[in-house]
Amino acid sequence: MRTCGMTGPAGAGIRVAVATLALLAGCGGSGGEERRAGPGAGAGPPWDSVASSSAGMVVSGSPYATEAGVRMLEAGGNAVDAAVAAAFALAVAEPTQSGLGGRTQMLVVTAEGRVHGIDGTTQVPAGYDSTTAPRGEHGHGAVAIPGTVAALTRALEAHGTLPLATVLGPALSFARHGIAVPAGEARRLAEVAGELDPSSEVARVFYRPGAAPLAAGDTLVQPDLAAVLETLAAQGRDAFYRGDIGRRIAEDMAAHGGFVTAQDLAEYQAEDSEVGRGTFAGATLLGSYLPASGVTVIEILQIVDRLAPEPGDEGAWSAALVEALLAGFEDRELAEADPDGKRAVAWLTSDSLADRRAREIAGKLRTMAASVASPMAGVAALALDDGSEPAFTTHISVADTFGNAVALSQSLGPTLGSRVVSPGLGFLYASTLGGYLVGARPGYRPFSSQAPLVAVRATGGGGATAAGRPASLLVIGGAGSRRILSALVSTITRHLRDGEGLEAALLAPRLHPTGTRVDVQEGWSAAGALQALGYEVTLREASYFARLNAVELLAPRSFRGVGEPRWSESAAGGPRR
Repeated sequence: MRTCGMTGPAGAGIRVAVATLALLAGCGGSGGEERRAGPGAGAGPPWDSVASSSAGMVVSGSPYATEAGVRMLEAGGNAVDAAVAAAFALAVAEPTQSGLGGRTQMLVVTAEGRVHGIDGTTQVPAGYDSTTAPRGEHGHGAVAIPGTVAALTRALEAHGTLPLATVLGPALSFARHGIAVPAGEARRLAEVAGELDPSSEVARVFYRPGAAPLAAGDTLVQPDLAAVLETLAAQGRDAFYRGDIGRRIAEDMAAHGGFVTAQDLAEYQAEDSEVGRGTFAGATLLGSYLPASGVTVIEILQIVDRLAPEPGDEGAWSAALVEALLAGFEDRELAEADPDGKRAVAWLTSDSLADRRAREIAGKLRTMAASVASPMAGVAALALDDGSEPAFTTHISVADTFGNAVALSQSLGPTLGSRVVSPGLGFLYASTLGGYLVGARPGYRPFSSQAPLVAVRATGGGGATAAGRPASLLVIGGAGSRRILSALVSTITRHLRDGEGLEAALLAPRLHPTGTRVDVQEGWSAAGALQALGYEVTLREASYFARLNAVELLAPRSFRGVGEPRWSESAAGGPRR
């Protein structure tokens, strides 16, 4: 677990400023929970949240998706083939959070060292008017142009090695023959069952008659989705955006007050994302810019690197983390107003911005610490506030023996997305519109907290390995809305700079700030210190925070995969024979 303290490059003035917080807290335990057991018999393919392999690695939110990815590695495919297969399988196995009607962000690092960002975010249709559009996150009026199919097929065409029909094979089989409903899916389906029209298409596809929810372990067969996947396998992406599937989408939208038209679908393209680079603890960080938030994670980590509290100063670490996160959130909002993405990325990842923010934070923390007369006196007891499993987004991390890596995040928004399924198509659409995009113009792609990220270390801190590949690699991302960013920052700091093992770093307690309020997980040792500084601290269950999935390359042929230990994430290496 966390080794109370952080070391790294930082200016002496900043070190001195944050060191004044040393009396606020001592070094406490990590408070990590025990790893969950697997889902048991009848719940799908073999499951474990931690795996090691010499032949590549796949980590996802579902054992079915992980199985699909491993099958591609066994077939001789690369990380892109595996990631795309896993993503399509998630549309079958995790339909409350992922689907063909959703949004996808990908970061691809090739064996040659090239980095590609692919943006498959949902897009505002041409006929959308936010001033007159119906409000609310559910219904046809909340549906924007889907991007997942475009992003996945583009990645496969550009960087994969296997044909689409092969990559779609596992997802098609799962949809046609059925899956055992995972416990998380059963819980999410039950949570919203009472809000659904029992006669709706979404109730028909995913529930028993009368919108009665399926129980964990029940078999869910999805023949409509199987037919759609079969069409995609035979005809490719154009079937979705220009063919029969697209026609049926457009007809359903027109019949129910939606905004997506056949022309919107025909014109949609997955786009290149601006990729930002930064440095942290001797590693090169790679992340994509808006609509994704990988660049924001890079900025925050660079600020944290400069604040660097002395070893043993858990209170200083906590306060520095809170303020660095708040600064990054603020700068993300400022950067979105700049139409020049390259310029915005250069600003957000610059040394000058990280230096300035670190100086500002150090001054603020110095002032806060000086106002605390007796740091630990009279600290109020913290009441536990129940949390809930993050139901926003799902993430896949993959690395192969060829030197390729993929971080892929996709989402429907809230549970069941817009809660719209077009008759006969069997998949849900993401919730995007519905009045939340005030002033959004047609063509706009709303930013999200999806943050696929890759960290690379070269041999000896510089140069390349004999094979021209990195000495170590971390592929990571998560689910949980803005809490993805705070979880990534704390986990990456623990792992890359404090030297904690990947599983321990993922198990450690988490923290997330919103203004002056700070949510902390049970076991966060400096909760009292934060409260003494004046933050409004709320104690949350582990389920409130984001869930992360990560793959680490430790040596040329040594892979370690860790799925979020708090949940039934799945990690497996391949080939297995």
